[in-house]
Amino acid sequence: MAYDPPERTVVIKPGMGVLGKSGERLTIIIRTPRCIVDVHSHIENGACAPLPLLWDKVPLQPHLERKTLDALAKVVKRAAGHLQVKSTTEIGNCEILEIDSAFGPKSLIGQSDYYKNTDLFAFAVIQMMDMEYAWLSGFDGLALYFEDETPWYYYERQNARDPRDKWKKVLLPGENQKTFAKFETQVGQTIEALKLNPLRLIGMYNYDPRRWNYPQTEKLLSNFQKGPWNYPFDEIVSSLGNGLFVGFKMYPPLGYKPLDPRLPYLHDKLKDGDCFYARCEREGIPILVHCSPGGMSTHEMKLYMQYDAQISSYQIKTPSSVFESGAPTDATGIAADTEDIAIQYFWDNYVHPKEWRKVLQIFPKLKLCLAHFGGDEWNKGSGSDWISEITSLTKEYPNVYTDFSCWTLESCKESFAQVLTNKQNGHLRDKILFGTDWYMKLLTPGAKSYRKFCEEFWEFFQELPDGKDLWQRFTFINPFAFYGFFDKKEGAQGDKLDNLTSALKRSKCDKYKLDDHYACIRRVQKEYDRVKNQEGK
Repeated sequence: MAYDPPERTVVIKPGMGVLGKSGERLTIIIRTPRCIVDVHSHIENGACAPLPLLWDKVPLQPHLERKTLDALAKVVKRAAGHLQVKSTTEIGNCEILEIDSAFGPKSLIGQSDYYKNTDLFAFAVIQMMDMEYAWLSGFDGLALYFEDETPWYYYERQNARDPRDKWKKVLLPGENQKTFAKFETQVGQTIEALKLNPLRLIGMYNYDPRRWNYPQTEKLLSNFQKGPWNYPFDEIVSSLGNGLFVGFKMYPPLGYKPLDPRLPYLHDKLKDGDCFYARCEREGIPILVHCSPGGMSTHEMKLYMQYDAQISSYQIKTPSSVFESGAPTDATGIAADTEDIAIQYFWDNYVHPKEWRKVLQIFPKLKLCLAHFGGDEWNKGSGSDWISEITSLTKEYPNVYTDFSCWTLESCKESFAQVLTNKQNGHLRDKILFGTDWYMKLLTPGAKSYRKFCEEFWEFFQELPDGKDLWQRFTFINPFAFYGFFDKKEGAQGDKLDNLTSALKRSKCDKYKLDDHYACIRRVQKEYDRVKNQEGK
């Protein structure tokens, strides 16, 4: 009887070796390298948010101390409440567990035909938040909290143009260095999270131009209270730089315009020989910005219309005396709720995508992601002017993208499908990015877990005619193009990924993890190059 050698199937990653016995028959399956990128996540703990901003969102009287708000959050928003009291570093470690749950080999997505037996690597890009200047006096370089006395305090004002002697001093009982996490602390803890999870968490440095509204000759204060506009570039990795962050996060709802005349170092090259947007455009540094009428915002939102002194052009029939006095009126021709007018003014003039058009007209090659793709505007259907403007900007400008982070898919599934399948919007296949906005998404009505959010979008794309291709582009090809991990300047030794890896090595992170994760990303580069080369033909 002839000897029948044993047969064995082995699934391996590319580059791995296999040990076999003499005469053994082997079937070797080499896993195809694949990648999923969550381009928009958060790990800053709740202590990073000043109390006045939280009180504006939770308008209870009397105002609650932070420890009471934290306890309330654990009851009302259980998952987010228990997360947000951890340190920023600890929340970063929790996100890795969420990513593995959503995309691991035992997950719905990991077990699908598309990903089963593949070499799947998933990582998230962390968007930092700097909220310390989120009030009108941020333009004057004043942080919201005043710490020269105990307890700490802040100021309230009834009218935007009131002088300081008319401001009302409001105490912040229970608030101190242990309960409030300053931006400097957030930066340090975010860096620790990046080092503990090298190339699985990748950081975006928050740029609030009010903190950095000073010339290049200005000295950086030791407590980060202010510094030159170009200082944060030392924190950025590019094909030229060697920092630990891959780009900038900006958040206009905290109270500044994208092209704000009060912040010239953002956009005026004549002011200091260079400017923020010009340098980002020149070095290919990506900027992700909040672009939907919702989310965290300045608590003084209702005062900005008055502060800008543009009332007559926005609401012609409303006499300026209404806003000067702050008093309601029933005069003929006055809108029933002047507060609603002021709020609408803020969103239209500070956050709306048309404000970014003004920036792009000056810096047309700027790499920009208009995050959330209009957000809750999708509840109105795809005809919203937010959605149409973002769609136009992504078509008109080569480096403008958008993401659908923090969405509630049930309310916009039909409209989104129509937009994606409309031939006139064909360019969107190359301009949309996949993001979750975790763990902020857990704070919204009808909150979904990280895994559930990802699975709902995965299933949604399986129902579309070209869904698998769109999913690959939104979760892999487009994120890599936007963040430019493989970008390389002429004459440079390595690309952006090499520079980031070198920076992580200098930071003394876990070398074994870093080498493994670096190899994973390099393995998917071949697939990325293949798709990009096809597009170029």
